[in-house]
This record gives sequence, structure tokens and C-alpha cells, in this order.
Amino acid sequence: MGALADLGLSTADGPIMLVSAPDSVLAEASRMKPRPAFASSILTAEPTARILWWPERAQLDPALLSRLAWMTAVARGEAWLILDPAEPESPAPAELHPLLAAASLALVEERPIGRGETALHVRPAGR
Repeated sequence: MGALADLGLSTADGPIMLVSAPDSVLAEASRMKPRPAFASSILTAEPTARILWWPERAQLDPALLSRLAWMTAVARGEAWLILDPAEPESPAPAELHPLLAAASLALVEERPIGRGETALHVRPAGR
């Protein structure tokens, strides 16, 4: 199964935005009808009810994480930060945890998915 299936996500339940997704997830998404939206970075992504983002360490910036919080708040949605230990630029969960509160994000759940990735399910704080 792929990341979307592991998380139980389908576009039949509403729109999904994939940000910086790897090729394996893009292939999985291409089989969905309607297809999820794609963005190359969090700066080009649009508010969507469900956002999946594969951040890199260089993107662990409070402004970028705050943008994710804003996008999910505007869309009244939620997001998943997908971390892949096989990718050298992917942060570890421990690197993201202390940044979430400062970006007005609350951790809902952390769980393993796919081929060893970790999904941090987050929502705007206070929701």
C-alpha cells in the first residue's frame, strides 16, 4: 500500500493537496478519481481540507510551518507531515515536535506508514 492508502485518504471524501510528494505517492495519486492537487512547495500550495507535506530539514522554518497552520485553518482541515528516514534531508519526528506549537499546530497522532515513513497528523491549535 502507499502513503495515501495507509492513512485511509481518498479524494472521494474531498480534496487532497500533496506537497513535495515523492514519485511513488504521485503514482498512487494518479490512480484516484478525481486526482489530488499537487504543489512543489508549501509556498505554492493552496488551502485544502487535507494536506500531505514531505518537508525537508531546510524547510523547518517557523514561517513555513505557520503557513501550513494557516492553510489548514482557512480550509477547516488537517495535515500530515510525512517523514522518511531513508531520505537524508527528511527531518526526524523529534526535530518537528518542538516547532509545532510555535506554528499554532497541534499533534493529533504520530504513526508509521508505508515503507518506514512516519506520519505526523496535525491540526490548527485550538480546534
